[in-house]
Amino acid sequence: MNRLILYDTCNFRDYPVGGQLTSIRNFLRCLAEVCPERCEDVLLVGVSCDAGEVGRIRKIPAASGSFSFLAVVKAEEDLGNVKKSLRLEYVKGLLKYRKLIGLKKSDCNYIHTPEAFAAVRLMRPGAVCYVFSHGTYLHMWQRVRFFRKAPFIRLLFQQFLMQVIRKSTAVFVLDHGTLRDYSAYNRRVILVRNSIVCRGFQERRKSGAREARFLFVGRLSAGKRIGTIIEAVKGWPGDCVLNILGDGEERQKLEEAAEGSSRIRLLGAVGPDEVERFMRESDILVMNSDSEGMPMVILEAISTGMPVITTDVGGIREALTFGEDSEATDGTAQGIRDAADRILADYDRYARKAYEKSLQFDYRKVNEKILNVLNESLRWEKISDNGK
Repeated sequence: MNRLILYDTCNFRDYPVGGQLTSIRNFLRCLAEVCPERCEDVLLVGVSCDAGEVGRIRKIPAASGSFSFLAVVKAEEDLGNVKKSLRLEYVKGLLKYRKLIGLKKSDCNYIHTPEAFAAVRLMRPGAVCYVFSHGTYLHMWQRVRFFRKAPFIRLLFQQFLMQVIRKSTAVFVLDHGTLRDYSAYNRRVILVRNSIVCRGFQERRKSGAREARFLFVGRLSAGKRIGTIIEAVKGWPGDCVLNILGDGEERQKLEEAAEGSSRIRLLGAVGPDEVERFMRESDILVMNSDSEGMPMVILEAISTGMPVITTDVGGIREALTFGEDSEATDGTAQGIRDAADRILADYDRYARKAYEKSLQFDYRKVNEKILNVLNESLRWEKISDNGK
């Protein structure tokens, strides 16, 4: 029986908190609901913070199903204190435990961490590899934290990423810009979306016009430019709070930027249920990234009816309609404050429009399309016509 093997540097349950994990979990949820009998033919290859899970295949609950899971490396729980590249260690782990993976020619490899492509092709030359590009790989070397003082290695890494685009069986992308860029290198570039579980609309509680509960969710990295969000909140003329959910290498610097302000709360990484609770109890999600694909956190926010302030980068414009469900910022503290003023002045309309926009990204619609593409190689029985 043809297997589906899914590769990512996550544990497929709750680590690390972020959009990529949510996207993968929604795919597994859809798979378990659409073809539950195929869960036995799926192997999840990831990482674990529990050393006892490394190097052994076990059953785990993920989304709505139960799947075989193999952790190939131990990951650090403290994302602010990572000393080695997890992606590089992951590749080493794939090769170390290649006999447990037992890759066959008939297997369909679904790759969410591009570095895994190299290990898969080493284990099985010519293997079928579908790659999900969560952000553009072009110029990615500029955003890699490790090897900054090794320009030759960074150049080789960028050349490798271009080969991933060229040699993949197909590449899934999140926005039209990346679709256009990749199509010059691969004939099978497929536009999909990140996906969310849409629930019923709930009226949001909003305080006074100058009172605001701001929220940031994501990795604490330099490219997110969270320091400017902190500056904007510290200078807000009314009562407010900024809850920052996530961890990363910039945490200490951000704690220093907060300077003990009671308005700023760095709460670290929390589980998916806690993220949703904060979204329902906050007023505005604020993002200030210098580059993005189509951030899952934005889709999760609007699914709860929470308006968004964000820079206009990557595929964000394809997920939002500025002036209706969100406002764009120029990346400055004053720009963030001005955007918040516009939203708070007509909050109920922005909240309703945000929820209505989220319905376009329902997880069944998005992931049935992906399953049908993968099934060209899996040759499982017909999955669904809805995703075509």
